[in-house]
Amino acid sequence: MTVEQAIRDISALSHLDQLRVVQAIWNRLPSDVGTELSSAQRDELNRRWDEYKDDPASALSEDDFREQVRLARRR
Repeated sequence: MTVEQAIRDISALSHLDQLRVVQAIWNRLPSDVGTELSSAQRDELNRRWDEYKDDPASALSEDDFREQVRLARRR
């Protein structure tokens, strides 16, 4: 079975079952998969962290973040 075939088969499942498949795959991955950062990514994270430390009020609350995501999905 190819990845494309697996995706087609999984896409035929209900959304809830698709989420279950995603969760099952996620749970089976080694804990360090996908956690490597490039130097550019690390620099950007450090820049953002420094910006937050200088002005914590510049960050969004979780509720505000979720609201912005919800509004963006409507577009």
